[in-house]
Amino acid sequence: MGGTTKLSYLFATGLLLVATSLIPLTASAGTGVFGSYVGIDNGSGNAWYGANQPGPTTLWAFDGADLGDFTVGDSVLLSGGELLTWKSDGGDVTGANLYYSVYADGSSAGSFNQVGINWTSNSAFNDAAGNSFVGGGDQKWSTMTSAPDVLSGLGAGDYNLAVYFMANTSEGDRYDSNGGNNYVAEFSVSEPSPSVPEPASAMLLIAAVLPLALLRRRR
Repeated sequence: MGGTTKLSYLFATGLLLVATSLIPLTASAGTGVFGSYVGIDNGSGNAWYGANQPGPTTLWAFDGADLGDFTVGDSVLLSGGELLTWKSDGGDVTGANLYYSVYADGSSAGSFNQVGINWTSNSAFNDAAGNSFVGGGDQKWSTMTSAPDVLSGLGAGDYNLAVYFMANTSEGDRYDSNGGNNYVAEFSVSEPSPSVPEPASAMLLIAAVLPLALLRRRR
């Protein structure tokens, strides 16, 4: 009986130590990410898509979206990136970045390019979808340092555009990557159609060539 009691006591003590050891890990988490959006400009101005959407008002999801059909030589800008972060208990968020990769459909994403996102506002603020956030440590990062052309250098084909986000914090980097799968949209690029002279241009061309043809015939 004494042995059983001692084993029970040791088991209970072990569980208490394990539970106690987990408390500081939970309490020390003072930074994180809670929302993100992607902006695309295909020539009509920036249009927002939702990545990690935190509010009741949502936008068209970027992951799985079809961004459209384009022609070689067109431009499509990665024109917007928004990351929502929080901080508490002495933690601090010091920076935000968007990473993107363009790759052929059916292949794997290659290296990712980094674009910085500058701090925009502390709470209270509205996100890209119009949701309001008033948490004491909430912050919005949404000023892109550049707007890369994701069609630059691409030939005809089907492509994917993959993005993920990272916040730099005093406790280490915090990622928003769709569970490690990234947020991935698709688009296609085709060769331009052969140019056909407009009727007026064709008539001018005929008018210029016809006299030469008649002159040669008379000779």
